[in-house]
Amino acid sequence: MNNIEDILRDNYCQYRSKQGKKNIFKEIPVFSRSVDLVEYDTRLGKITAIEFKIKDWKRAIDQLIKVSPCFDYLVLCMPKPKTEKCLRNIKSTCSKTGIGLITWEADNNVFIYECNPKEVDNIWKVQKRQVINYMKGQRRGNKDER
Repeated sequence: MNNIEDILRDNYCQYRSKQGKKNIFKEIPVFSRSVDLVEYDTRLGKITAIEFKIKDWKRAIDQLIKVSPCFDYLVLCMPKPKTEKCLRNIKSTCSKTGIGLITWEADNNVFIYECNPKEVDNIWKVQKRQVINYMKGQRRGNKDER
């Protein structure tokens, strides 16, 4: 991640913490890569992968698709595009792939849910369990948890 993506991710973590979300984990390893952020809903047993991108949103979608067998939901978080046409294009792509979209208005630090993610079909239960176990280990060690 670059510096602006770090700021975006940190602001999102603060935003979610204010909403009462406590099981938020940074840089979770999956396959041969890491996911920027994972939210774990312990009550429902659901995990959401979130990728943050400043540019190249198509790359983020590709990254999310590659880790999709391990997660219940996939979300792209990025600054709000300058034009409505660009936003419509991104929303359309996200909707077609089942990926949720959250945009960030940096001027007033507001996050907007543009489209909700669809639950992933055909999750690899063993791999999902490994992700959850990794997060539980982090929680015990209190590493990178927000």
